[in-house]
Amino acid sequence: MSSWNFIKTELNDKDFLIDCRSASGYQESTFKGAYSFPFIKKAFASDPESQKKMTGPLEEILKLIQKEGSLRVLVFDEGMGMFAARMVFLLRAAGFQNTFLYGNRWPVEGVSLEKGSKELELGPGDKLKKLEGVVDKAFLEKNLTRLQIFDTRTQEEYEGKLPRLTAPEPGSLCGRLPGAFLWDWRILYDGQGNLIEKNQFNKKLRSFPFMAERTTVIYDYNGARSSLLALMLREVGYLDVHTYQGSWFEWRKSSLPKQAVSVYGQTGASVVAPRIGGSDRK
Repeated sequence: MSSWNFIKTELNDKDFLIDCRSASGYQESTFKGAYSFPFIKKAFASDPESQKKMTGPLEEILKLIQKEGSLRVLVFDEGMGMFAARMVFLLRAAGFQNTFLYGNRWPVEGVSLEKGSKELELGPGDKLKKLEGVVDKAFLEKNLTRLQIFDTRTQEEYEGKLPRLTAPEPGSLCGRLPGAFLWDWRILYDGQGNLIEKNQFNKKLRSFPFMAERTTVIYDYNGARSSLLALMLREVGYLDVHTYQGSWFEWRKSSLPKQAVSVYGQTGASVVAPRIGGSDRK
């Protein structure tokens, strides 16, 4: 049994199930009645049209939940990963708080399975919808020096050595947001790939000079890895927690200040020493 309240390990007949695994995995076998919404794996910027592409599918999912009379949403992937956490965070941000991560690792024994047939590509919304706890580039630009910013990418990305974790392209700009603290998303899991328990998380949290009352913004490359940390921080008492969905995907293309800047594939670029806080702070 997980110590996290945003994780559930039991399925109910009336649960609305969302599969965030790969399309091939979903089509081969999934929980009976589970949906797949591919938009959750895309990157979104802060401009109005990009925001509609993110909020539109969320609105349609909420309509489906209501249509099916479901009182709870369970989201799963191979094991409490980034895209499932992102879906949970965004559905809660859109107003459906009774949304949870499914805490059992795939494949799950003793549960009815079928070939996935509800893979829905949902279009953009007609108008902007505010998501609670999601901020845009304009907010960051205005408040940059007053924020507590966490970068949940890997240390290689944070130090400006890689533009992103998977499929980095030569010529891509590497770096980070100014003043961001590194919180490598991989340390949120134990050696077996399970999410660390709440007491372990709190112990790690106390080793950093963070303030629970300060406005906190979390980012990564495309808005996925940051959502898990946001869920965890909110549960341990951080009340003013936000994700920046544009993340480095958007910020790198702007004229706004950056740190540890380099161009992937080029040599000779200088890299600023990482600022990671806690006992290792330099």
